[in-house]
Amino acid sequence: MFSKILRRVAGLSACLAILSTIALAQTTQIEGTVKLKAEDGTMKPVPNALIDIYRKDIKGKWDVKTDKNGHYIRLGMPVAGTFLLVVSGPGLEPTWVDGVRLLSGEPVDIIVRPGDGTRMTLEQVQAAMAQQKGGPTTAAQPTVSAADKAKIELSKKEYEAKKKEAEELQSNFDLLRTRYNQGVELMKTNQYQAAMTEFEAASGGDPGKHAAFAELTYRANANLAEAHYQIGVDLFNQKKRDEAKPHFEKAIAAVNKALTVATSSTEPAAPTDLIVYYNILAKNAALLVEYYGVSDIVDNTLKSIEKAEAIDAANKGKWGVTRANMLRFSGRTDEAIAAYKAILAVEPNNVDAIYNMGLTLLGSTEREQLQEAANALADFVSKAPADDKRVPDARNSLEVLKNEFKVQAEKPARRRGKP
Repeated sequence: MFSKILRRVAGLSACLAILSTIALAQTTQIEGTVKLKAEDGTMKPVPNALIDIYRKDIKGKWDVKTDKNGHYIRLGMPVAGTFLLVVSGPGLEPTWVDGVRLLSGEPVDIIVRPGDGTRMTLEQVQAAMAQQKGGPTTAAQPTVSAADKAKIELSKKEYEAKKKEAEELQSNFDLLRTRYNQGVELMKTNQYQAAMTEFEAASGGDPGKHAAFAELTYRANANLAEAHYQIGVDLFNQKKRDEAKPHFEKAIAAVNKALTVATSSTEPAAPTDLIVYYNILAKNAALLVEYYGVSDIVDNTLKSIEKAEAIDAANKGKWGVTRANMLRFSGRTDEAIAAYKAILAVEPNNVDAIYNMGLTLLGSTEREQLQEAANALADFVSKAPADDKRVPDARNSLEVLKNEFKVQAEKPARRRGKP
């Protein structure tokens, strides 16, 4: 397994430490941003800037470019060692950051200034740094035994092999990230079908290889789910309901994968991301249950909604309504009514709970529940904003109750504690 290779540790003898030898420790990543500081002091991200990364204690060289937001990330970097970062690019003054260590995991943000775009070699940077310090210094070189030389050569071979694997890892990540970014751009212009293809490709990495792969995997799957949803809704609104259904099903499959990876990775997704993903799951599940009668996803969806509620306590009422609606769509009327009432016991002015409970009660043939429906709908009309599109429907339902069932909303004082 590649992850095991990356974690393999090999040390040299104590005497080799003074020779600035290779320490094959765990790998990590280096990331940060490159920003251009203009003469007026304003800062803006620099896309496509090149960062040459040199390891100083031993020979090592990597490079990476910034994305459109000026962000860069390079995987497979050795934890040990001290690094020199040299930034160059069109219209930039070559800039370097010396003495970088990766043990802290802190991002390395670099500020550059306008310039002629020169890309300096390592030797040129070293000469410039030596000049700044007043000239280079030399130190006596220790004598190295034949046995120590053999160990150094072996370590170098192992290091080169590991470096090659890291290069392949980075190349694969860069390819997948490019596809993901293309998908995001396509989504901005509503090209959902094309975006879907990009997200499918971007989600094909192995999340177990690296935390960056895991993040890319769950974000790609979440966006893939959203693309399927948008296509499905468009087909549904065109009365092509049979063609729309597979997209809602694929959306649920994709977002469930996103949730699985996001909650099990070594660096779990932020709660705000998870809340978005649970929303995607809930809206697709609601359509399948309400309009297609799909019932085998209800219980699992309800469990997911509970998880969303746990991390989004500020919107407890909203998730409660989502859960109650799912129960209503699946025909579990009594459970739905109880769920709406539980919400209203805490949030009596929750108009979504009031309205949906009224709709649920309308399906009853019992006069007592029809009376509750009338009370709930009248309460909704009195509390909902005037521009709420549901208000006319609520008024029409009240008229039907009045004319066909001789049921009118009771005044609050006569409801005796009823919702």
